[in-house]
Amino acid sequence: MMTEKKNDTNKSAIKIAVAAGAVLLVLLIIALIVNLVRLGAANSRKDALAAQNARLEQLIDKNNGMIDYCESAEFIEDYAREMLDMIYRGETSIDGN
Repeated sequence: MMTEKKNDTNKSAIKIAVAAGAVLLVLLIIALIVNLVRLGAANSRKDALAAQNARLEQLIDKNNGMIDYCESAEFIEDYAREMLDMIYRGETSIDGN
């Protein structure tokens, strides 16, 4: 009778251990799936940010080119002629009006 009780206790302990292991395995699988989904979302966001960074770098380069042009003598002369109606000494202004 003592051995039967011991066997029942051992079987119950084994069943509890197997059930706990199964629950742990299911939880680990769920955690893995959740992390994979998060990783996919993070990679997608990373790709979007990389594309946005590339567009901004192009815009910065374009604007740097415009700044360089605006600092040049050519721009200053063009601006003075077109916007301020300035001419060099000895030049004659031909007004379209």
